[in-house]
Amino acid sequence: MSVNVYTVEYAGVPNHEAIYIETNPTAPRMTEGGRLYHVTGNLLQGMKYDPRGSMDPEFSASHVPGTKKKIGTITKEKLARFESECCQAVPAPRAQLTLGGKQLYPGTPLYRCGDWLRDVQKLAFEKGIFKP
Repeated sequence: MSVNVYTVEYAGVPNHEAIYIETNPTAPRMTEGGRLYHVTGNLLQGMKYDPRGSMDPEFSASHVPGTKKKIGTITKEKLARFESECCQAVPAPRAQLTLGGKQLYPGTPLYRCGDWLRDVQKLAFEKGIFKP
């Protein structure tokens, strides 16, 4: 059985981006009907991969309306592969700024949660784990 895969945004400066997979489409939307795949942290301390169960993001107070976009589908059998071969394979963003806002690696573009998400998404499509 295939389930839907979405990208979503949550309010922030800049907005936080994540992948939401609707693992239980028959569950009430305000209950844990899916999983959120994202990195948490910041550019001062670095980030870590932090998947978790989640209700439909549209019911979160911090969800940015209109940003839940379906990008494809995945079979439930491929969820473990998605985590190990994509989410855990792409390194979470490292610390990149000092407390004063100076870049630790001048000349290297900042790598944020959205960049991580796009790399994970690209890998999942390349490996055939996500289907358009």
